[in-house]
Amino acid sequence: MFGGSPVSIIIGFMIASASLSMWISNTATTIMMLPIALAIIFKMENEFGVERVHNFSVTLLIGIAYSCTIGGLGTLVGTVPNLALVEILKILFPEAPEIGFGQWMMLGIPISVLMLIISAFLLTKIYFKVDKALKIDREFIREEYEKLGPLSFEEKTISIVFALTAFLWIFRNDLNLGLITIPGWSNLLPYSAFINDGTVAITMAFILFLIPSKKGNFFLLDNSVFLKIPWGIILLFGGGFALAKGFSSTGLSMFIGEQLTGMESLSHIFIIFVTAVIISFLTELTSNTATTQMILPILASVAIAMGMNPLLLMLTATLSASMAFMLPVATPPNTIIFASSRIKVTEMVKAGFALNILGVIIVTLLVYFVGELVFDLGTFPGWAMTK
Repeated sequence: MFGGSPVSIIIGFMIASASLSMWISNTATTIMMLPIALAIIFKMENEFGVERVHNFSVTLLIGIAYSCTIGGLGTLVGTVPNLALVEILKILFPEAPEIGFGQWMMLGIPISVLMLIISAFLLTKIYFKVDKALKIDREFIREEYEKLGPLSFEEKTISIVFALTAFLWIFRNDLNLGLITIPGWSNLLPYSAFINDGTVAITMAFILFLIPSKKGNFFLLDNSVFLKIPWGIILLFGGGFALAKGFSSTGLSMFIGEQLTGMESLSHIFIIFVTAVIISFLTELTSNTATTQMILPILASVAIAMGMNPLLLMLTATLSASMAFMLPVATPPNTIIFASSRIKVTEMVKAGFALNILGVIIVTLLVYFVGELVFDLGTFPGWAMTK
């Protein structure tokens, strides 16, 4: 689809990685894409030599890592901090309207697309200029594709269930597109208040336990799947919510917010920018999940003390937590790619620093301007007054 030129291959991998990581774990996406990328790198090294292929190799691998992180910004399920925001907003402000899946995408997708374009340009045109004479035989790609064979019954079924899940998520709530509003399907059902994104996810997963499989297992999913669930991450996730509740119920977050009321004379866009910078570089060294869960209650109280919509800073922090590209420990995709022993820390820092800064600027501008249209962030909401 993208041709056999090196830049086309890199862009193709980046688009595929970002698209997948919108819907599945960025860690799983990286692990899935890495062997495919290495196979192409080995093929080109055998034809052109290691030195000549070096820039292509570095660009392709770093591009995959960055794209997996960037893609996660596009949807609520793309990365854990996005889900953490939804739950912490519910804990801190029970009266606040729920952030809808489609509503999030109206802000997340533009950020993902802009970041993907910028990262591809920086990697291929500025930092690691790839030898344009490098070409991979398209016959090799065609042969590898043919080895996959036709889609199995199980693969087709999973694809249908996945597409249906995404559709139900996006159109569950009313989707305001400016000139028109698409009514959400959940509003057509009785007890719509009990239907949320979790309801959709559990229902569609349950269906997979009922559909017969043509392979060894009786059904597409069986009880063995529970052994593969990362329970440690789930416990960490739950612990973060307990921490958020503790910040709120003890009054600690409000106390911290009141100490910063002297900043209320500053412009909102400047406060958003400073928040984005701090969170982006902080998560270079710390878990973005833990950082988000710890900082969101504090930022909510800071925003209230300054007369700002709490979502202004909460959205900024959540998105900025995924804008860490410099260090191998910044994100799981960076760690996995670095473990391939084909990238130096200096190479990752060189490309990542500029992307961090540009990411902060994009988050600041889009939260301030697009967020105003999508989430009505320009006014202090009534649900925040009950805090």
